[in-house]
Amino acid sequence: MISLTIKNELSKQKKTVLWLAEKMGFSIQYVYKLLDPDSNKRWNEDSINKACEALGLEIQFKNTKVRWKD
Repeated sequence: MISLTIKNELSKQKKTVLWLAEKMGFSIQYVYKLLDPDSNKRWNEDSINKACEALGLEIQFKNTKVRWKD
């Protein structure tokens, strides 16, 4: 879900993965792997924060009021 949001925002802002990688301070190969849903690389708090800061995004968590059965 994060990868799709980041990809969509890159497209919307007409920015490239190279641009994002430079802003995040990561290699372009690493960012491509983060964005690839088939990759074993996963987003962590640091990478999410850096991507959001570069793109001017804010993450909000919502309570969906899911009730778990015991």
